[in-house]
Amino acid sequence: MKTITICDKQYPVESNALTFVKYKSFFKTGILKDMQFIQNYLIKQTVVAKQLEEKQLNDSEKLTNVSDYMINDTDEFVVKITQLAWILIYTANDKIEDYETWLKSISNFKMDDDWIAEVTEIAVDCFCWWRIVKRISKD
Repeated sequence: MKTITICDKQYPVESNALTFVKYKSFFKTGILKDMQFIQNYLIKQTVVAKQLEEKQLNDSEKLTNVSDYMINDTDEFVVKITQLAWILIYTANDKIEDYETWLKSISNFKMDDDWIAEVTEIAVDCFCWWRIVKRISKD
């Protein structure tokens, strides 16, 4: 079983078919749809940062511009990535506190925290949805 560290606390995580079903049950949306949003957000952030780097702005100007481009999606990104993290923890340990109580324990949230990439990778590895799309497109 894998673990992730959030705010210096380690959590066991697991992803399986139950994760898929429980995510929909708890959050009333599909995990694959939310994973696609997360992926698109991260790609957009990378593209915007690269475009701004080419403009040779100073660090303050870059930060302001990235914030301006990303602000509309950032709230939704934070919700979706924390929901994804919580459901992976829940799948490994259904005795975990409810989502909102668990959120209170995240006292320091940074957009470049390692656990964000780890959570995304674990979920993608389980569902491998891009492989399904490749198979369908070949048929």
